Amino acid sequence: MTDASHKGIEQNDPKGKVLQHVKPDMMCGEIHTISMYQPTVIVDSHIHIQSGRCAPLQFVRDQGPGPVAMLQTVTSASRGWIEGSGLTLGAIFTALFEPVWAPVRAVSQLLGNSPHNPDEGILQASPLIDLVAQQKKKTIEVAEGFILEREKVLTNYFMEEALYKDAPHLIFTSVVMTMDMEYCHIDGYFGLRVYNPLYKNREDIEANKPCAYWTPQHGEWVKAPRDNSVYVRRDKQANTSEKHMTPEEFDTYQEEAQIEGITGSYLDDKGNAREVKIVAAPVLMPDAETALYENWMKQLQYTELAVVKYPLKLLPMYHFDPRRWHLEKNATEVLDKVGDRGIYLGFKMYTAQGHRPWDPRLPILKDFYAKCCLRGIPILNHCTPKGAAAYERDEYFDFEHPLDGENDRKQKQDKRSGYFSRHFASPQAWKELLDGGAELVDGRMHVSFKNLYLCLAHFGGPTDLGMEWNRQIIEMIESGEYPNLYTDISSSFADSGFRKNFKAIIRKHPKIKDRILFGTDWYMTFVYSFPFVGKNLWDYCTETKKFLDDFDTSLWPAFTQYNPYRFYRLDQQIGRIAENIIEMRAKDKKILEVLDELEEYQINEIRREVAWIKFANHGHVIFKETP
Repeated sequence: MTDASHKGIEQNDPKGKVLQHVKPDMMCGEIHTISMYQPTVIVDSHIHIQSGRCAPLQFVRDQGPGPVAMLQTVTSASRGWIEGSGLTLGAIFTALFEPVWAPVRAVSQLLGNSPHNPDEGILQASPLIDLVAQQKKKTIEVAEGFILEREKVLTNYFMEEALYKDAPHLIFTSVVMTMDMEYCHIDGYFGLRVYNPLYKNREDIEANKPCAYWTPQHGEWVKAPRDNSVYVRRDKQANTSEKHMTPEEFDTYQEEAQIEGITGSYLDDKGNAREVKIVAAPVLMPDAETALYENWMKQLQYTELAVVKYPLKLLPMYHFDPRRWHLEKNATEVLDKVGDRGIYLGFKMYTAQGHRPWDPRLPILKDFYAKCCLRGIPILNHCTPKGAAAYERDEYFDFEHPLDGENDRKQKQDKRSGYFSRHFASPQAWKELLDGGAELVDGRMHVSFKNLYLCLAHFGGPTDLGMEWNRQIIEMIESGEYPNLYTDISSSFADSGFRKNFKAIIRKHPKIKDRILFGTDWYMTFVYSFPFVGKNLWDYCTETKKFLDDFDTSLWPAFTQYNPYRFYRLDQQIGRIAENIIEMRAKDKKILEVLDELEEYQINEIRREVAWIKFANHGHVIFKETP
């Protein structure tokens, strides 16, 4: 309780007047205010720092606008050519449009009373240049750049903003989504990577230094048995297993595979490995790809380096792709990433990369979800019709797996055009999961999935189909059946049409305010409003806060502090993450090759930050004021 003369902020209207509802205390005669709240933590619940070079070349070629993607695929465009042409187009767009757009932007900021980024001049580069420039960097370099950009926003905007100006201490932290893209094709169901590494010796395997990568090529490498002509089709029982080979061994393997296919295995419904064939041959990727491609282990190494270099400023989510783990004997090891000795906050998933949320082809999922439910481990999944979907998504309708059953056949009664997005990425696909459950592997108990901590990111996104998904998410939340179901507004809020719809949605469905997280999706916001404006970190944060405050000032603190605390269980997890970061800075040899061991004062600073984060949200309790 606080003396009424103290100028405080009323909890449910942080921008409003000091609360006038006071009462005399009959016992001591003092006057107190109620419902006092000062937000002191800003959580950006969804960002990316992974290099664009973490994506296989086939995927990169597929990501351009329609005709561009087709041209890049048909011409077998190299990564260097794609990046170079992107920078060239960006320069052209800047020269053509920025002289026209700059005055419009300046007038818009003036009329809208928008804060101006002190580091920006009148003219700005095309967002295409910004996007490609980020994607060319290593993951650790992207992280370094993001930390600098976020510090500018914190210092020059948030610390001067009315809501936070009187805060005794202000923390701005970001939840980092790692991105495992090594299985984003149909053959990923059988443990086959898009890029499969070759090594000269075992030391190179341990050092993660491939000398080359090979990728499976289908159809044209297989001769028809009757007329000896080339044909294109996929074996219905296709698979492979990971192999480590020298280039000399690879030459022999390639000759055999052209005739017999690539050998591999999958797990049947009883957990037994079954050997099958893929009608394909391994083909070496260009040497340039070996140097440019940043594989999953390298991305993790860089991400963890950034996390321990900037303690508690970046909170990572481990990307769980069940196709990486389902053939492993130690598959449960992935849960250690968010366990007592882990530094990860939860799991990132991206089912649009080529597997369904509830997928009988991947038996590992049952046990994974059950244990996440029991331990309260948060999962965030990409949930828009657009995004980084598997480059073979159009082929999934015709694909058949040895474990396919009646439900798979029913799903394929839908139209081909909507099959992949409906069953692999939509809220309805996740509803099928949440309505289910599983027996734990050891048979001890049945676990319902309704309590799963799940965030369906981007709130459907700014497309017609995305708005339909938006309505599905709202229905699921309002049903009351899924108490830990959330969504976020990352990147979607860069679209003006989405923001306009959002205002109407909040007014019509006020209950969902407690289930929405703020996120930037940095640096993906550069692609919005392409090629004219895009959104950098400053623009996204300042415009989002202003938009929310203009119609409901309780939304920003709810989306940036109160809701993220509940979804990520931040006050419960931050201590574990901090102590494991401290230990890594003391004992991890790879980390110590790059960073110095922490000094005692630095350790104390981290622990003070932990204490602040733990208790910053304790005062945020919703009170209904009485007449």
